[in-house]
Amino acid sequence: MTHQDRSVCDPNCHANPKCGLSVTIEDGKITSVGSADYPIPGYDNRICLMGRSRLEYQYHPDRLQKPLRRVGARGEGKWKEISWDEAVSLFVQKQKEIAEKYGSRAVAFSQSTGAFGLLTRGSALRYAGLTEGTSLRPSGVDFGVAKGLEYHFGISAESFFGPGGHAFTDTKNSNLTIIWGCNPAVTRSVDHSALKHARKSGTKLVCIDPVNSETAKLCDEWISLRPGSDGALALSMAHEIIRLELFDRAFLLEHTNMPFLVDQETGQLLKDNDISADGTGEYVVWCSDADAATPLSKALTPKPAVLENLTLANGKTTSVASVYQLTLDLIADYAPEKAEALTGVDAGLITDLAKRFAAACPASIRIGYGVDRWYHADLSGRAIAMLSCLCGYIGIPGGGVSLVDGGRSVPVKGSHFYSADGKLPHFLSLMEADQAVREGTPYPIKMECVSLGNPYNHVKPHRNKMLKEYIGSLEFIAVIDHFMTDTAKLADLVLPACTIFERTDIVVDRFIQLQQRLVEPVGEAKSDFEIFQAFAHAYGIGEYFDKTEEEYIDRMLDGPSPLLKDIDFERLKKEKVIYPWPSDEPFVGLQDRQFPTPSGRIEIYKDNQLDYGTALPVFSEPVEATPKNPLFKKYPLVLLSSHSRYRIHSTFANMETVRRHEPEPVVRIHPQDARDRQIDNGAIVELRNDRGSVKIKCKIDEGLRPGCVLVSEGHWIDQFIEGDPYGLTHDQYSPTTENYAHYDVLVEMAAVRA
Repeated sequence: MTHQDRSVCDPNCHANPKCGLSVTIEDGKITSVGSADYPIPGYDNRICLMGRSRLEYQYHPDRLQKPLRRVGARGEGKWKEISWDEAVSLFVQKQKEIAEKYGSRAVAFSQSTGAFGLLTRGSALRYAGLTEGTSLRPSGVDFGVAKGLEYHFGISAESFFGPGGHAFTDTKNSNLTIIWGCNPAVTRSVDHSALKHARKSGTKLVCIDPVNSETAKLCDEWISLRPGSDGALALSMAHEIIRLELFDRAFLLEHTNMPFLVDQETGQLLKDNDISADGTGEYVVWCSDADAATPLSKALTPKPAVLENLTLANGKTTSVASVYQLTLDLIADYAPEKAEALTGVDAGLITDLAKRFAAACPASIRIGYGVDRWYHADLSGRAIAMLSCLCGYIGIPGGGVSLVDGGRSVPVKGSHFYSADGKLPHFLSLMEADQAVREGTPYPIKMECVSLGNPYNHVKPHRNKMLKEYIGSLEFIAVIDHFMTDTAKLADLVLPACTIFERTDIVVDRFIQLQQRLVEPVGEAKSDFEIFQAFAHAYGIGEYFDKTEEEYIDRMLDGPSPLLKDIDFERLKKEKVIYPWPSDEPFVGLQDRQFPTPSGRIEIYKDNQLDYGTALPVFSEPVEATPKNPLFKKYPLVLLSSHSRYRIHSTFANMETVRRHEPEPVVRIHPQDARDRQIDNGAIVELRNDRGSVKIKCKIDEGLRPGCVLVSEGHWIDQFIEGDPYGLTHDQYSPTTENYAHYDVLVEMAAVRA
């Protein structure tokens, strides 16, 4: 018997919305996977190669089918099949032993981004909260620019600035769009057609990237800059916009903290209780009419550029300056001629781009993760975003700044499930967790349960150090996955998980889409919900997991938002996909120009970052990948890593469907750099630095900027000839970003001689 049904693909591909899948089932087995329909037009044929490879993924011969317990040395690859009862008993026994010895927080639950179903993701969180464990919150990767935008706009970095950005489809409303450090033609293959349509309708597209990427090739202009110099380029463009008086004065005065006064002695923003005994803590500006420092609400005509002496309420005289004045002082050092030396971008081009951006009205910027994976990513993000602020492009169609994309999600209440009785785990960032494992602070972590990801492959930097110090410090590791990944190979207990076709869940973005159990699980695989439900019963808290998936989903859909009116699981089960919004206009963030910052304005100046010297978005050289680093003489190449169009990080890397298109890892290098090292195209080379090395095939590529090499990330370790590139990265991170600097890395390359 043959029939068709609908599901949804939900990896970390940033597709918005996630792609619906039409699944053909014959005699209880999936025989084909294609694109599914949506209830509104514009989303036809929405599927990529990875979505199509879901069929191979489902019935791959390497699927984990039974629980496995390690019997050899960790990482040796010796396993024993055990029953689910034994596996659950072992997990809970180890959890209780470690909690008794070190405290309940010593058990950490680590989820990456391998799936986005609310029930699948929420199960580990619910269990961790109920057992008073630790959960790792979003941070570490792709978090730096988001953190910078949080400082400016007040939108939590954990949202990755989705609520503040603009949908790809809003590009058609821009006269000019700068695509800065991202490659959506590859990484957003189902969405980037909006860029093509916008260009056909007249939008000029400019790509800023060290690599002549697939996206750069579809743009009107490609600007190649020195990797890690993005902040300097943005500050130089700001220099020209202000020098030529192309900025939106009214927007700066009304919606940013540019007119606020700063006590130059302390660096703190001035409040009215600093200048008057009866002040209420309101921010202070210089009022032109009164020619005096005045509380913001009482100032009729705030003055932008201010440098004055002022007597404070305590009788002390100090020098005050407006944020605008301090910004002028900052950008004075970034005239295009100086920026050219820092960025490698022609000074005349910098001026021309600044003029075109300001004149486009509106123009937009889409910042990608090529800007993100640097030590000072937050500062680069802030400097780039300041360009849109200067021109008043925030909150208007065709304008704004986005972290690649922007959008709204249906306000389904996932918290109804993952926060049982309001109980949440203790949260640590990825860096805090590393410290907890390695050093025991702020408390020790001795057990880790990993699901929905493969973090020991490439997510955690300085892999050789991680294997020794991080893995070596954990007393017990459990992994829930579909395959024996590089992370699973290091575990003590491996549990087989259900795929998207074997579980019940909902995936929520601008749509609500149903994931259905269309076929029975392969082998003894269980859904994440079923696994944590079994843990809960064994732990003695089974009453918190006593309902069905459908019942818990129904509770999530029972929210106060009018958008959820008349939506329940029964309706979703019938319709499979629901679009509850009244229209499908492109999403534009911050249209109300209400900013959830302390001042209610865009905060260009952040006095809570004075200790780091980053109250303003200053430019700082990369922490490693800079010619100013003495190490540059030994390792003169910057190692970049791109996303592949054929994988989502390491997901799908073991699919033959994928490997036919990308059969092996390669390192790309510019022809001049190859000639300097006497390296031929196709040669086997070694990339190395003081932390590690990898042997890999070389591909000479004129599209790469000289001085850089590039390896696409996500290959499994055994796919490299010897070693791996993930051991070349370092684990330094800026305290203002909570982000590892995977691109801020120096290496050298040499041919491997027979």
